[in-house]
Amino acid sequence: MDALIVASTPNRQHALTDVLYREKINCVVCSTAAEARRASLCRPFDLFVIYSGLIDEHGNQLAISIADSNDCGGIFIDDSMRTEQIEADLNNCGIITLTRPVTKSALLEAVKLISVSNARVRALKAKNEELTSKIEDMKYINRAKIVLMRSLGYSEEQAHKYIEKKAMEMRMTRRKVAMDILKLYEAI
Repeated sequence: MDALIVASTPNRQHALTDVLYREKINCVVCSTAAEARRASLCRPFDLFVIYSGLIDEHGNQLAISIADSNDCGGIFIDDSMRTEQIEADLNNCGIITLTRPVTKSALLEAVKLISVSNARVRALKAKNEELTSKIEDMKYINRAKIVLMRSLGYSEEQAHKYIEKKAMEMRMTRRKVAMDILKLYEAI
């Protein structure tokens, strides 16, 4: 697991990395929001921890930006007065807010929650990609059926069976057969 740590002082950086290294989490440490943005563009992170009050900005917009671009959860550490004001915006982006001072156990609990939610998000993305692929397959197959029905006078059932039979005979996917049919008949 890789983490992006953003804190303006070496003491805060060391405190955060010390806890995460013990959990076998690799850390990339940044001192400013600009540096963190560059780091997040170069590689994906599984989580991030931002200690508010950075030199170049407060840090809440940085947290939202990183969460959106990396599809990962994060932890935002702030004082109690500001946290209540921005907590809703950050929580909507999958960012856990913690108030200062932060205990090691609270930080580790937040990291565990993010790990669980990241695993769930990855599973949902994989399922989404699978369903998207199936929908695309269906679009090509249905278009090919329509072409066969118009060009060869097949019924929908005959066109469906034709595509399935060709796919089995040629050891190709139904989508590939459908694409070949579309290339052949739509070019005419």
